[in-house]
Amino acid sequence: MTIVEFRPEELSAVCALFNAGAEGEYPHRKLTETQFSALFLEDTERVQKCSLTAWEDGQLVGFANGCVQNGKEIGYVTFVLVSPESRRKGIGTVLLGRLEKTLAEKKALTEYQVTFFNPINLTWIVPGTPMHDHPNAPGIDVSTGAYLFFKNLGYLDFAYQNSFYLPLSQYEMPEKIQERIRRLPEKGLSICRFDPARHYGLAELCDDLENPLWKEELLANAARPDGGDPLMIAEHEGQAVGFVGPLRVQESGRGYFAGIGVHSQFRQYGLGKAMFATLCSSLKEMGAGYMTLFTGETNPARNIYQAAGFRIVKTWADMKKEIPQ
Repeated sequence: MTIVEFRPEELSAVCALFNAGAEGEYPHRKLTETQFSALFLEDTERVQKCSLTAWEDGQLVGFANGCVQNGKEIGYVTFVLVSPESRRKGIGTVLLGRLEKTLAEKKALTEYQVTFFNPINLTWIVPGTPMHDHPNAPGIDVSTGAYLFFKNLGYLDFAYQNSFYLPLSQYEMPEKIQERIRRLPEKGLSICRFDPARHYGLAELCDDLENPLWKEELLANAARPDGGDPLMIAEHEGQAVGFVGPLRVQESGRGYFAGIGVHSQFRQYGLGKAMFATLCSSLKEMGAGYMTLFTGETNPARNIYQAAGFRIVKTWADMKKEIPQ
């Protein structure tokens, strides 16, 4: 067996190997060669990618990919794949070991991870649906052999993520939530679309939620010349004290939103469930066919999603392997 760094002339064979198991053995969406190259091979200003191939008797038998990111002392493992007829020979173990070594040569690392923090995002298909997808696999699918593969090679679970799914044709806002929304003005609150000419406090809300990525996306959306995608807020005397969005319908028909959050001083009014119900209704009205999202196993937000009719369709493990210093 020979393991080499990816060579451009291998693109067709490696992409075909990936697609042979995609949407079947593993849930990830099949890729065109152009998509495969952009996802796994092309570096960005922030991310250095690494791809390795394994060969046996002149035949491609394996592929592994990972990356490192500026400002992070983590080596992200994206994928280790061995063709079905070449398994049980230790090829995957050797591939992973070589990938770890190559990532560590790119920069000083403290650990390897398989998590949703990986900037290389793998789109996957929701089982039992007409190709409804989600744009990021947040760890290792615990129903696949990959989970035990990593576990047996020293990777430890440190969190679990549940993926939720809802066909929006089935969604109707519960009367209990409608009544809650109707009574919000009694507390000086309302849910409406954010208007920078009437509302303030969006940046301060994101600071309270301690999420700089939300802050970046929400402020950039609000600053767009066209007004941006709809952003729903809970407002109190003009102040944004909660948000959900920005909302848009993706090409696949999936209803997208960046996040949902309520200011720490306004969490006693049931705004989370009210805003999430508004989100589902708004995306349905915008023409979205379904919604997907994920959250941690112990995150109380799961109660909001399940109360709205979402069901768990996959569980993922976030795993890491510390590097001895």
